[in-house]
Amino acid sequence: MFPVESIYDAAADERLFPDLLRRIVDHFGAQSGFLGWMGGASGAGFQAEYGNDPAFLKSYVETYAPLDTLRPALMETAEGEPRPAWPLLQSPEIQASRFYREYIAPQRIVDNMATNLIKRDGMFATIAILRTGDAAPFDAGDIDAMRLLVPHLRRAVYLSSHRIGQADLISAYREAAEGARDGLVLLGDDGRILDLGPEIGRMTGFGSIEAAARSAFGRALARAAHDGKPILHEFTFDGRKVRLLLAARSLSRNRYGDLGAGPGPAHAVSVTEVDRRWGLAYDAIAAAHELTAGETRVLQDVLTHGEMIGTADRLGIARATARSHLHRIYAKTATSGFPDLCLFAHRFIVAAP
Repeated sequence: MFPVESIYDAAADERLFPDLLRRIVDHFGAQSGFLGWMGGASGAGFQAEYGNDPAFLKSYVETYAPLDTLRPALMETAEGEPRPAWPLLQSPEIQASRFYREYIAPQRIVDNMATNLIKRDGMFATIAILRTGDAAPFDAGDIDAMRLLVPHLRRAVYLSSHRIGQADLISAYREAAEGARDGLVLLGDDGRILDLGPEIGRMTGFGSIEAAARSAFGRALARAAHDGKPILHEFTFDGRKVRLLLAARSLSRNRYGDLGAGPGPAHAVSVTEVDRRWGLAYDAIAAAHELTAGETRVLQDVLTHGEMIGTADRLGIARATARSHLHRIYAKTATSGFPDLCLFAHRFIVAAP
């Protein structure tokens, strides 16, 4: 009897999936296995594997996924139904294919029992176990035994995918917030708007994602993400002309997380109203780096005027005192001079009231 509890352990910690696959491979007298996904913009990927040649897995993602002559049969197989590949591998047409000659035959794959655990939105998650070398094909008993595990495996994949997807969403906001100014928009692989921050709604007047997507603003967001270059564009919102700078950045994510709740964010576009006045959050800088009141006044003066000449006269302090304050500011903010201090202060830009 296979230990079902190990499946749910992996659902809670994806680092356990390789060991789970090892147990499943051993349970079925196979030699290797993988949990992978197919579909979407990147074609194919692997969340976990055991016993496979890493070079072949890499070549599958980069080269052979579009050539996979077994893939159409797997895609049409009902969700949750195990399907051995051995009957297909006996076909002369399959054996004559480049995929068989360059991928299947060199690995001496005898059979591949694959199951679509999740099929959704053009993307599906598959668990497959492979017999290679002199092993026999999978039989009816093996298929029945896999059917017993499938409901648990499906739940585990969904739960882990959902958890990873939520973690990726939080990471996306964290990554994107580094470059955000007035607002932030998250887009999918295809440029579709996934999330409009509330500040975007206030700026543009759009009450929904659907309304934004149908607009020139939505088209410009998609173009910024596609081109990867900042776009400056003038828009008219409720009769008011606004010049916006749209700067996109690609987000790192685990596409396995897309299986549970649909496609996750692939791009973040920061939206800046270029004609808006900006200032610096001096109190926040002082609190974060333990600046004294005198150091804070010097910091504000030198950054406001772009240099320190005249700071002492403007503040009514000795020049030596002004220099001493500035050097302590450099030390506390870990900056190496005035240009570096200006770059550091840029992190604390806020919209002026």
